[in-house]
Amino acid sequence: MINIDRLLKNLKDIGEIGKGLDGKGISRLAFSKEYYDALRKLDNLARSKGFDTKIDKIGNLFITYNPNNKGKFIMIGSHLDTVKNGGLYDGALGIFSGFEILETLKDKKRHLNHGIILACFNAEEGSEMGGTFGSRSICGNNIISDEFKEKLAFYNLTLDDVKSCEMNLSNVVAFLEIHIEQGGTLENEKYDVGIVDGIVGITRYNIMINGTANHAGTTPMNLRDDPIRKLPNVINKLYKEAKKFDQPFVMTIGNIIIKPGMYNVIPGSVEVLTEVRDLEQSNIEEYYDEIKKFVKADEKLEIYKNIEKPSVKLDENIIKIMIKTAKENDYNFKVMSSGAGHDAKEISKKIPTAMIFIPSIRGVSHSPEEYSKPEDIELGVNLFYDCVVEIDRSI
Repeated sequence: MINIDRLLKNLKDIGEIGKGLDGKGISRLAFSKEYYDALRKLDNLARSKGFDTKIDKIGNLFITYNPNNKGKFIMIGSHLDTVKNGGLYDGALGIFSGFEILETLKDKKRHLNHGIILACFNAEEGSEMGGTFGSRSICGNNIISDEFKEKLAFYNLTLDDVKSCEMNLSNVVAFLEIHIEQGGTLENEKYDVGIVDGIVGITRYNIMINGTANHAGTTPMNLRDDPIRKLPNVINKLYKEAKKFDQPFVMTIGNIIIKPGMYNVIPGSVEVLTEVRDLEQSNIEEYYDEIKKFVKADEKLEIYKNIEKPSVKLDENIIKIMIKTAKENDYNFKVMSSGAGHDAKEISKKIPTAMIFIPSIRGVSHSPEEYSKPEDIELGVNLFYDCVVEIDRSI
């Protein structure tokens, strides 16, 4: 149905922009020269195919196929930026799969009830503006502050530039994103695709263990106020409480910061950086409630919230359409949640949204070793195409 060779050629020709001299990792960071080189090349390719294009002031590209001048749209898309020294498939696969959908619809002269917009987002990966900046901005989901304005200046942007990118999404009936899984579940359990029912929430707390910095050579062991002594109890508590929850709940200790961090100084403090992800926000809150009780019982411990991004459930109606389409085409699929954040999470706050996952070999992502097999891509994008057609017909 789709032309997999054409898809992979476009993916390689544009998706490899930013590849390092070692021929491995790709660095196409948000707002970088490499990012805009790729954006312009994709824009030129789209216009050469007869599609309408628009680049907004923060570097999002929108490619529209609407031969029948319909007033309602289906939006598909993903992000074009990468992490530093990343892989070919994260984000870019979603964009070039979407571009292949447009080309296939045009080749087949398919009569559509909606126009199709391919959204190519900037700054989904972390930058000064935080993750999912491009999709947040079209939805008007940015939290405006003096710090936000200062960060915009880092990229020679103004608040008016960002506000000009907000879109009236009332005429968009659905947003669909196809993405590599970035985990090993589909490959290990031998599924063709994943149909995503939700995107986990992410909450981060920092736990501070306070002590008293002092000379390491002259302070006897029995007179030390050493915060390291409490560290094992804190770590054990964090893992003990995490065991009470089932998948997709995960807890990670991302870093342990010892200050001042010198051989000859007893530490004055230890900071433990924690992150919890789960589809059920109530589980995250229950977990941290127990950790807060533990902290409160010791005057040497403090805890404070770093970030909270609540989970989202994706659109049940679109998920039903995807499941029905997958069954009709004899796909072996798994309904699953996403443990990573995506542009779809921001868009879902404004538009009915759903996602399809393609298997990632060995679950590797954000790495030059990131890889998805061509046959897995072809299966997934064919299902994606069928879902776009079915949604166009039924919504």
